Amino acid sequence: MSRFVFALLFAASASAAASRNNTTTTLTMASDVENSLWLSAATYCSPDSYLTRKFVGPTEGFVATQTIYDKKSDTTGYIGYLPSDKHIYVLFRGSSSLQNWISDLDALKTAYTTFPECNCEVHKGFFDAEQQVASFVVDEVARLKSELTGYSVTVAGHSLGAALSHLMAMDIKKAGIDCNVINFGMPRVGTPDYAAFAATQVPSTLRFTHHQDQVPHLPFETVMSFHHVCTENYENEDGVVKQCDNSCEDSTCADQFAFVDTNWDDHHIYLGLPLECGQVS
Repeated sequence: MSRFVFALLFAASASAAASRNNTTTTLTMASDVENSLWLSAATYCSPDSYLTRKFVGPTEGFVATQTIYDKKSDTTGYIGYLPSDKHIYVLFRGSSSLQNWISDLDALKTAYTTFPECNCEVHKGFFDAEQQVASFVVDEVARLKSELTGYSVTVAGHSLGAALSHLMAMDIKKAGIDCNVINFGMPRVGTPDYAAFAATQVPSTLRFTHHQDQVPHLPFETVMSFHHVCTENYENEDGVVKQCDNSCEDSTCADQFAFVDTNWDDHHIYLGLPLECGQVS
């Protein structure tokens, strides 16, 4: 990733930290974003290799401690920590199987029960898949937090994995552990009420979109009453990133494109890195 892009990301993080509900949580963008991106790409490697593979590039030295897997939904990912930036990472893989596509397409809404006080609804397929592994992930994050003094928690993923990452961050917060979210190509997860409530629980959320990527346009906002969470960071066709406004549906960012003008190609590359195993091996 270019130094120019990272400079823009760092500037965006400073602005976001100043405006995000007076939170003291900040993100070291040049490392956190790149690490989250590379670790998200690695989720597309064979799950059998997660605990034994050698992580390379900016994630060299990453220690994977647990594989995330649910057979019914094929929800897949891993958990571990990176000593070089003192972060515990939770990573979710995007769609790669029929079961994943069923989760993606099950766009019915269901009551969001993790925080009943939200009185809101979320995507049923995403929520059901995330709930299958929630207690396992929360327990492992809590264990690592107890053993790794001074480590922060970041939850990340791409595509379906991005949706799962945000829902999981909410469960981690429910358990009393603060965390950040950094994800790529995330579909809409819930209703406007969910988006507003989530901003109070996990304010340090960076949701990257890439030019005409089709997935962030789904499920539809106007027809199905879904709404994105903030904060969107939009990467244009030249690889320049800008922080979008706090409407979470900024018409100068990904929303500037009608769905018919979107494509799948932009979904598979973010910040110059193709999201595939071979690129990070």
